[in-house]
Amino acid sequence: MSYSNNPTSILAGTGISVSPTSGTLAVRIATTTPVAVTNDDDVVSVEVTPQVPVAVTLPAGVTGRVFNIKDGLGLANNPNPITITPAAGTIDGAATATINVPYGSLALVYSGVEWKIL
Repeated sequence: MSYSNNPTSILAGTGISVSPTSGTLAVRIATTTPVAVTNDDDVVSVEVTPQVPVAVTLPAGVTGRVFNIKDGLGLANNPNPITITPAAGTIDGAATATINVPYGSLALVYSGVEWKIL
């Protein structure tokens, strides 16, 4: 197997498949709080200044739907976390999930019952 530093493509090797075979991720830069994630988003980079606590709300879950939430400026910390709350249900059994380390991120998938942290 070989790797080429090409940021626009992924090649599958023997016994590996890549799906979908084409497409892009929708990346949104969020600069104000609160942040409402929409079904048009795949990745949300939280870039709110000045350094403040940021509230992020996930939409109603659709089975298999994945969202990636990222501290894009490295400002998340214990007094100023990024707190993610689903519109309904839980995240791994909890009411919220928190990013409280600089440049941290969470990938979440909806299982049909609740959001799961990947």
